[in-house]
Amino acid sequence: MEAILSIFYFVVFCFIIYKASFFRDIPGLGFRFLLIFFLFKVASGILLILIYTHFYELDIADFHKYFKDGLFMKRVLHDNPSDYFLLIAGIDAPHLAEYYDQMSSWFRSWDSPVFNDNRIMIKFNAIIALISGGYLHVHSIIINFLSLSGLVALYKFLERYSKPSKLFWLPWGIFLFPSLLFWGSGVLKESLLLWALGFWLYFTDDFVSRKNFSIIKLIAWFFLTIILFKLKVYTFLILIPCLMAFYWSRNNTFLTSKFKYLSVFAVLVFVALLLRNLFPAYDVITIIVNKQNDFVNFVQYEEAGSILHTRQLRPEVFSFLGNFLAGIYYGFFRPHLLEVYSPVVALAALENLLVIIMFLYIVIKFDRNGIYNSKMTIMALLFVILLMGFVGMITPVHGAIVRYKIPALPFLWFAFIHLAKLPDSPKMNSNKFISFFLSDSKPF
Repeated sequence: MEAILSIFYFVVFCFIIYKASFFRDIPGLGFRFLLIFFLFKVASGILLILIYTHFYELDIADFHKYFKDGLFMKRVLHDNPSDYFLLIAGIDAPHLAEYYDQMSSWFRSWDSPVFNDNRIMIKFNAIIALISGGYLHVHSIIINFLSLSGLVALYKFLERYSKPSKLFWLPWGIFLFPSLLFWGSGVLKESLLLWALGFWLYFTDDFVSRKNFSIIKLIAWFFLTIILFKLKVYTFLILIPCLMAFYWSRNNTFLTSKFKYLSVFAVLVFVALLLRNLFPAYDVITIIVNKQNDFVNFVQYEEAGSILHTRQLRPEVFSFLGNFLAGIYYGFFRPHLLEVYSPVVALAALENLLVIIMFLYIVIKFDRNGIYNSKMTIMALLFVILLMGFVGMITPVHGAIVRYKIPALPFLWFAFIHLAKLPDSPKMNSNKFISFFLSDSKPF
């Protein structure tokens, strides 16, 4: 039954990709490419499940914990429908504690007023279980369609600010970066994050740049904002000032743009320090320090095999600066090929080797017009550096870094293709292969 239901949903989503206007008439991106990429994502989701089933213990996998807790929450619907809706809505009630205590991942040892992104994945699985028959592979196919849709929305956002001569190169890194393809194809937070982040950026740019408002879009934008805050709040809080500075400075000269970027971040640092005194429970510095320290203590207790360091962050300027710079190194270059001990780590190490090659290519073939002609390049670089540094600073293990830095990879690719002198994009009708996969010509 699981195979039949999985095939059914796969066919339905392929039909949507073929027919829906959202997936059609996208410059530089044909629906055939999307159909093949969707197949790759579904295969990657299956591979992820198989790896944890046969090479690790399935019960230790995050996606399996969220899946089991989600199925438990869904069963509450049959016993007490009102409690199910209270659980989904997140409405606190004393009697719900009996349900929370029976779930393995609802509570975490390092919970804080801001951080607990497990719960949104448990709720997601509890909702999807209503139409999935309770089959893990069906959940995988559904979340892969959402993830694909988010990446398409992200592509549309970046395409608006991409040089036409770079358009041919844009899809490959956004859709086929190894970590994006592998970890962004599981029943994991990263897949849901790609969906929410892509559409949030797409709608935000519609509002700001195109003045394209509608009630439905506005409601969806608020919903996605809540999702991002609950799912990966640090990614969202790093993105917002980068995006604010971009929109403020995009029509200015390069030097004026740099000043405006610095101004935005200076104001936000001031506000963060002010809030630290007014609302101690939401002190950003203390929350970051506690999260990093708890993470270090947790991986030491679990004796994780991929520990990078056991250095604990302190609420001091030099501690933050030193750990942030080290975090940039960890985010970009660890694990490397000498640290490979499993197929999954080998994939991450090869990806980091690819990043090194990209850096070297930019040094050799630097295109100085990349920053001057595409203001998005500055925003992309800043977001990548800040997210990589933060993730590397907070995370003391290889596996978590590889997953947490995924939102930066499309922007890293965008910056690369605009900073490097690459061959100009070939015309869509100049090559049968290119025309077939990257345009919507000659539909089935």
